[in-house]
Amino acid sequence: MKLRVDRARRLKAPILIGLCLMGANASGQGLSEKVTAIYGSASVFTGVTHTRTDTASGTDSNTEPSVGLSGSLGGDLESGANSLQLQYGGTLETKRDTFGGGQTDSSSVTGASRFVHFDPASRFDFNLGHTVSSVRNDTGFVINPSSYDTRNTLSAGAGLRFFPGELTTLRFSGQAGKSFGEDEANGSESFTASADLTRRLSERSSGSLVGSRSWSDDDGLDTIIDSAQVIYNRTLENGSFSIGVGISRSETEFEDGSESDGDAETGFVNRTWASDESQTTVAYNRRLSDSTTDLSLNIPEFLDFLPDSIRLRDLVVSDSVSITHNTARLCDICTLGLVAEASMLESQITGAETHEYRTGINLGIQLTSLQRLSFGYSWQGDAGEDEGTIIDQIHSLNTRWTRQLAENTSFSVDFNQSYLRSKLDRNDQEQFTLRLVLTHGFSLMGTGSQQ
Repeated sequence: MKLRVDRARRLKAPILIGLCLMGANASGQGLSEKVTAIYGSASVFTGVTHTRTDTASGTDSNTEPSVGLSGSLGGDLESGANSLQLQYGGTLETKRDTFGGGQTDSSSVTGASRFVHFDPASRFDFNLGHTVSSVRNDTGFVINPSSYDTRNTLSAGAGLRFFPGELTTLRFSGQAGKSFGEDEANGSESFTASADLTRRLSERSSGSLVGSRSWSDDDGLDTIIDSAQVIYNRTLENGSFSIGVGISRSETEFEDGSESDGDAETGFVNRTWASDESQTTVAYNRRLSDSTTDLSLNIPEFLDFLPDSIRLRDLVVSDSVSITHNTARLCDICTLGLVAEASMLESQITGAETHEYRTGINLGIQLTSLQRLSFGYSWQGDAGEDEGTIIDQIHSLNTRWTRQLAENTSFSVDFNQSYLRSKLDRNDQEQFTLRLVLTHGFSLMGTGSQQ
């Protein structure tokens, strides 16, 4: 029997059973009993955008006035064993071409949410997740974020814990994920079954043995990945340290019935330094995976620096190094955030090697009790086999001055710059946007007693 048929049968039953269990257990839980934080804002803006495009015959320029709406919603809610994190933002804008007289409408939405049910006194836990991302597979980098393709990802998982000893925990879990684009009827999906044996070694350290099998289906390409890893975690006085080593094996069946096998040594190292006012993390990660399998492996993370766009990958061995730093003690009125990441990806299907880079800086300065100035810079770049030759890249600089008008109302002036440079078969572009923004927001913070 073909691999995809056999795997499809194994996929459907665990997913349906898991979702039924989630619904049965979640129905008795409420999120209104204890609220940690809910925040959001709505803005109206007007502005002007000037775009320059380099062509073979010279430089084309275009200036477009615009009006629009934008909004954001975030929160961190807890109620008993339930917790919900969410972070979404969107923009709707109408532009008018001053030369051609035409009018264009554009919109963009990005964000993520995660719901988790976890009770230390219970054997059962589950999670639900959603992510909406900008994908640059067909577009490459673009200076207008609304020109990216949008992709939605849904995930759901459940776990069951056993306690074979006072210091030992055994957890069996299943995680399912599905992803689809704007014009896709079926999209891609995956399911991962895993077992995690963890033993507490001391008050601050633990060791784990983790094994998993993942099945994925992406447009006729079926993949199975088996992984095993030994992990050590330790909590330190000034942060944490974790390390893991293991191996992964893959089996891929193509649409024509041919098959391909692969394997790779995997592992990671993560060191975090944390204090009341700052946090720094240095990480290295080597893994064998693809974008479809990641649907059932990665639960959405909430970071200060979410990538402006992502790429969908086939089966690759990836090596990545990253560093992040956030601090509120740069000076008495300053906050600073930094991120840098470099990745090397080797395709197990074609053998091609690519490199991806990104970096970002955010600086905030509280000028007075009512005025704030912020600067932001981000860069993303893609390279081929030669890691030093960037073939596609984009620089973005954002400057914002904000004046508080009332408790929840503010006025701001934004100046955004984008520089697109490409060695691919397309034109370089530069874009400059000036906006006047009126924002009304809300923030609810506090705690409530459990009934």
